[in-house]
Amino acid sequence: MMKNNYRATRISLQTCKNFDPPMNKVVGFLTVILFVIISSTHALAADFQVQPTTMDLGGKVKSGVFSVINNSNEKIDFQVSVKAWNQDENSKDAYTDTNDIVFFPKVMSIDPNSQRAVRIGLKTPPGAREKTYRLFVQEIPTQKKTQDIDVNQKVKAGVTIAFRFSMPIFVKPLKPQEIYAIDKVEMAAGKARAVVKNTGNVHVKLRSVTFSGKAADGKELYSKEVAGWYILNGMSSSYEAEIPKDVCGQLAKIDINVRTEDKDISGILNVQKNMCPE
Repeated sequence: MMKNNYRATRISLQTCKNFDPPMNKVVGFLTVILFVIISSTHALAADFQVQPTTMDLGGKVKSGVFSVINNSNEKIDFQVSVKAWNQDENSKDAYTDTNDIVFFPKVMSIDPNSQRAVRIGLKTPPGAREKTYRLFVQEIPTQKKTQDIDVNQKVKAGVTIAFRFSMPIFVKPLKPQEIYAIDKVEMAAGKARAVVKNTGNVHVKLRSVTFSGKAADGKELYSKEVAGWYILNGMSSSYEAEIPKDVCGQLAKIDINVRTEDKDISGILNVQKNMCPE
């Protein structure tokens, strides 16, 4: 699945085996959190969204508004938070508490077919490097409903699903510089790896990384597209593709194409026999 501003987990349990999130209405980074409890309800998902999907602050822009839209026929309660967003050496997203951003409200209820604004304000001035945060809007699970209690007053077992949306907030630096490149390409035991390094002072968003294995005559024998993701400033991200054993020995090279929002960059890996599985 293509990495975008959201991620989703599909649930496959007896009580909700036909659940498939309405992805065309899901805006923002989406995490499905399961609360498997005895007194849970059978409601599978709330129909709501958050707009816009990202927010840019900095310069003269010190504040902004996210709209949380309830498209369902029931009132939904939400908890709102903001975290500083960083990445570790393994390209994993990491979140910490921050006082750089003020926001309101922190808890809210939205009536059916209505919307409310979450107001964002920047407390710190822009610096030499981009600062990154995420706004989390998490649905608060409702209590059990009367229809979830059978005639014998026994609570029906089920799953309560709460959705958490996460929208990036970027505080642009004083002088933005977007610089990134394929830093390394290598292969061992039939697994090709490309490392993309962001040496600029703002984030870069990769759409995809494509590995294209070709024979000596240029014929493509293998292709795999790997979903991209954000690379924050000063960070690197590694992308891998496993080459089938019966194909690897026939390859002369692997072309690597990195597609971003603005342009494509490419690299080449010359394949040696000792790079393939024995």
